[in-house]
Amino acid sequence: MAEFDELIAARKCCRICVERSPGKIRSCAEFDFDPDVVSHWEQWLGHRNPKLLAVGQDFGNIGYFVRCRGRDEPDNKTNVNLYRLLRAARLAVGHPSRRDNSTPVFLTNSILCVKEGAMNSPIRSSWVDACSERHLLPLVSFLRPPVVVGMGNAGWRAVRHVFALHDAPRQISRAAGSDWLARDGTRVFAVGHCGPLGVINRPWPQQLDDWRRIGAAVSVCHPAGAPLRSGE
Repeated sequence: MAEFDELIAARKCCRICVERSPGKIRSCAEFDFDPDVVSHWEQWLGHRNPKLLAVGQDFGNIGYFVRCRGRDEPDNKTNVNLYRLLRAARLAVGHPSRRDNSTPVFLTNSILCVKEGAMNSPIRSSWVDACSERHLLPLVSFLRPPVVVGMGNAGWRAVRHVFALHDAPRQISRAAGSDWLARDGTRVFAVGHCGPLGVINRPWPQQLDDWRRIGAAVSVCHPAGAPLRSGE
């Protein structure tokens, strides 16, 4: 599909944050094994007509990306936890160790480059804002998912920015567990990140409850909203 190919090309050629933050972040397109995807996370769940779009944090650091050749480890803890949460939401997703082409879920991240340094190196707000405007907004306009989930601080910042939810809390600690109806009719949820640190900040029973509510919304989701425009 030509429009999706354009989104892939835009991700691969983007150097906005790399140029702004030299030595802190790198484009995955520097590596010859970089797959032809918009989001490296879509290699597990990347349905082109999803009922649910989830926006996480990042794909890790350079070391992880190179070691795994642009894919996730089969036992990645974040993916295993998200698998359990999606199943609790009554979404019959396949295990993250193999691609699931049928479940109507698309996974992406707040930034599409990878960090230098440690896996837990901080994500700069400027990276999230630039990636949201340049990549997440066009992706949302292409996919038009009726339900969107912002996961953790970075994922929530990205989603809040794209849907112009100015009245929603900025901090995920205050927003998690709540949802909003965006101007275009998209149902937007804020949840804690499901990685090991995220589960400390928002305990597992609460995360299960959050995703069960999301699953209920997906089960009765309305038609996709109109395409978003920058600044809306």
